[in-house]
Amino acid sequence: MTFIQTDTFLLRGYDCDATGRLSIPALMNMMQESANRNALDYGIGIADLATHGVGWMLMRFRLRMHQYPTYGQTIRVVTYPTSVEKYFIYRDFQVLADDGTLLADASSTWLVFSIESRTMIPLPGFIRALHVPPSIQPLPKLTSKPDFLTHALPYTTAGHVEVGWFSIDQNQHVNNVAYVQWLLEKVGDDWLRTREIAEIDLVYRSESHWHDRLQLSHATETTDQLLHRIEQAETGKEVLLARSTWR
Repeated sequence: MTFIQTDTFLLRGYDCDATGRLSIPALMNMMQESANRNALDYGIGIADLATHGVGWMLMRFRLRMHQYPTYGQTIRVVTYPTSVEKYFIYRDFQVLADDGTLLADASSTWLVFSIESRTMIPLPGFIRALHVPPSIQPLPKLTSKPDFLTHALPYTTAGHVEVGWFSIDQNQHVNNVAYVQWLLEKVGDDWLRTREIAEIDLVYRSESHWHDRLQLSHATETTDQLLHRIEQAETGKEVLLARSTWR
């Protein structure tokens, strides 16, 4: 069986930023919710995987914002798997207005980890047996090592975060959206007040957990692009690397 998940969301005040536009963290939470529901239909939800001693982990995510919806609008989030390999499963998203206008799209790469060892493992057979919807037109697969990982630019420390209880998800690690909210809060007042994100590209490198202390830093790549880094404050171990493009 193949499934395409479609969920409708009415934008509430808490989904929007100070300008009344849908915020990036709120949108990513909606996408995550739709992905979870789609996984349940396929029998590969969080609880399904836990019975096999494994869990989901997001490795790559790239979101492109074409047009921002605003408070009071209704949007549709559509998601579906696009490909399954030995170690990775790929998933795309579309965000649509009532009239079908494409507001945003995203591509993502997911892996499975052992709950006991917290290490990556090959996808179990029951996941690899998943059938991709035949009618979809997938976005290009994300590379595991985008070009910005190798850019040698001077980073400036933007602040620190101690991981709180409400940033932890059912896989017992920081939810992927929490990182995005933290790094966006640190980009600077002018960027947040006068610009909007056109694209954000994320590489998740390792887990972090309750009470971990994280260091956030960023570098200016171009007049419209920032590079971001989140790492363990004590060890310097990279947790997330990202590029944001603004307009």
